[in-house]
Amino acid sequence: MNKETSRYIINYYGGLLSELESKAYRHIISLAKLGNRRKNKKLWEVYEKKELISSDPKVLELVKNGSDEFFRNAAKRILKENPEIVFLNNCEKCGMLARTPEARQCRHCGNKWFDKGN
Repeated sequence: MNKETSRYIINYYGGLLSELESKAYRHIISLAKLGNRRKNKKLWEVYEKKELISSDPKVLELVKNGSDEFFRNAAKRILKENPEIVFLNNCEKCGMLARTPEARQCRHCGNKWFDKGN
């Protein structure tokens, strides 16, 4: 699964993340938001108190190989367990993934299907 597809699934079907995956997702996003301020002890404590950053070994295991691998693994699981719910909105002309599940125009080739009554 490529990066675009895994991010699409997490972005639009994130409600299907397990509790542990949700904690890992918050952890990844929070670390990205902290950026260069990770050494700010007070700010770090606030993030920990709000459970945005985790010290849970299970969560850290999920993210140990980076965000791309976490997103790929979580998206594969979601797709495998919920194929009837996850809709990959691929363009019928070029086969590329549309920006959102509701999109009716391909951002890659410009094909439009909003006039087909879908």
